[in-house]
Amino acid sequence: MILTGNVMIDRKCREAPRNVVLDETNEDDLQPFQHWADSMRSIQIPLVIMQLNHPGRQSPLSVTGLFSRPKAPSGGAKGRIRLPGILGKIVGRLAIRSPSELNTDEIQRIIQQFAVSARLAEAAGFDGIQIHAAHGYILSQFLSTSTNLRTDDYGGDRKRRRRLLLEVIDAVLDSTSSKFVVGVKINCKDYSTDGLEKENECLELAAELYQKRIDFIELSGGGFEEGLMVSQSVDGNGFSFIRPFSERLNDAMEKDDGSFRKPPLVVQTGGWFSNNKRHGNSNPGREGRPDWTCSPIVYRSCYCEGFSSRYEICCVL
Repeated sequence: MILTGNVMIDRKCREAPRNVVLDETNEDDLQPFQHWADSMRSIQIPLVIMQLNHPGRQSPLSVTGLFSRPKAPSGGAKGRIRLPGILGKIVGRLAIRSPSELNTDEIQRIIQQFAVSARLAEAAGFDGIQIHAAHGYILSQFLSTSTNLRTDDYGGDRKRRRRLLLEVIDAVLDSTSSKFVVGVKINCKDYSTDGLEKENECLELAAELYQKRIDFIELSGGGFEEGLMVSQSVDGNGFSFIRPFSERLNDAMEKDDGSFRKPPLVVQTGGWFSNNKRHGNSNPGREGRPDWTCSPIVYRSCYCEGFSSRYEICCVL
């Protein structure tokens, strides 16, 4: 399986100026995306998966301009992204505007945008999509207590904070065929200081995802505010900081009483490995480890005929 870098679902809300976008404006011209899927399949990759994303508050001034603001669960100063260090605070204030809070209609539009992008990805020849709900992007922002300060149906307790993600999944499943692969990327840790409470909440979320028709879950961590997925992704043995949580998750799956459907494939973001360390972490099966490890050793920026934007190949599984 080959997984692309994040493709935006709304050209007005991008994580970087040259992000690839697949939205309703592409409805009548899917040829560049068809060529993209075909070019990856030409190297004997059995499954070609597109990662779909909305940046939320992590949309820079170079995208929003001076007369618009990023969208987020909570707005104003409390919703502003805070990059680490003194220089980070300065750059954050200069490069990213404080967000405006999403209203209910805008939330519903985001749900439909994920569904439209998934439908178009299938029409373009992709075998599936991954919903990006990690790294501090919009769905991750709704899941987190530090960025979701809402008191309505999309904020507050765990159930309401994960409502948007679950509604996005339902909309994507309804808009695509039963053979279309659907995965989700989630954080088991937003910050290095996160403890058991965050892990327990992630276990609950994984249990809910099991009840959906989800084909795989990728475990990751960190975001713009703390580069956890890069700075602390590998311990002295070359194993990801996610390893302890993945072992807890696999234990929970093995102890399941059978009330859930067959659990989805669990994928672990591997961190930055040398070849020999990567081999030590890629271990299929349920022996206290995730089924496979994503390795950004194959992460690279690429250009494809028909695109003026950069697209990224994230990992090969």
